[in-house]
Amino acid sequence: PIPNYPSNRETDGTLSLFGVQTITDMAYSDGRLYAAGLSNEEFASKLRSIAYPFQNVDAGTSVEIWHAPHDQFETRSPVYTFVPYTIDNEPHLIASYLCTPLVKFPVSSLKPGADVRGETIAEFGSGNRPLDMIVYEKDGEDFLLMSNNRHGVMKIPTAGFGTAPALSEAVPDGATAGVAHQPIDSMAGIEQLDLLDDGHALVLARSAESTLNLEAVPLP
Repeated sequence: PIPNYPSNRETDGTLSLFGVQTITDMAYSDGRLYAAGLSNEEFASKLRSIAYPFQNVDAGTSVEIWHAPHDQFETRSPVYTFVPYTIDNEPHLIASYLCTPLVKFPVSSLKPGADVRGETIAEFGSGNRPLDMIVYEKDGEDFLLMSNNRHGVMKIPTAGFGTAPALSEAVPDGATAGVAHQPIDSMAGIEQLDLLDDGHALVLARSAESTLNLEAVPLP
């Protein structure tokens, strides 16, 4: 089982919490595989950029974020899901963490051995774990579609990603801030999703009877 959030208390045996989170998500873009997860270092949260075909793996980039519900910068929570996305002609990774901040990282900043602070552009509510996300185009606009274990599926316009101010203050527990989102109530129980074609997503959906179904659904 994955803990809801790694504790900051030294007495909790922190390394025992990290073993199942070595790799939390992967994505391929422009000849490179990007992998997110945790290391056994003090600055634990890592993003790695690996050239394909695979020859070697670098030391990875240590990443930290401003976590608004916790009112602090954090280095030990892993990225749980992310997608490559170009903002103002610059390649980025758009990532989400527990509780649920949305963060952008310029790909150019992910240098081996570097310590990078991502820019938190939204907070979508605490007590939640993001599961998967995709980017799609509809009616000439781009949207991020993200599934979550407690807050369902969210549709997020990407038009403001380049100009959204970074969050730097506390957001009360359960509140939202930054880039706006729209809940998609018609998409329930979605655990994973991917693009099928221009108008549909392919999803793994958990039913009320707890069966897991593979379905093609219209993009909202």
